[in-house]
Amino acid sequence: MYVCICNAIKEEDVRLSAQNGAHKAREVFNAHGCKPECAKCTNCIRTIIKDHHCANQTCTTNLAAE
Repeated sequence: MYVCICNAIKEEDVRLSAQNGAHKAREVFNAHGCKPECAKCTNCIRTIIKDHHCANQTCTTNLAAE
């Protein structure tokens, strides 16, 4: 499923970025060589990152804060 339509970033791309150490939405954008356009996707990206890290017991309280 596409998470960011503006930059064609899929949910699996966000999960892979999280696996590779991304803890913030901007780190996902940087990994894909882009920046948020409309920024409507950032909350979804943050949630996917948080879910990944919490499921892997690397969750922190301010994990998704920008």
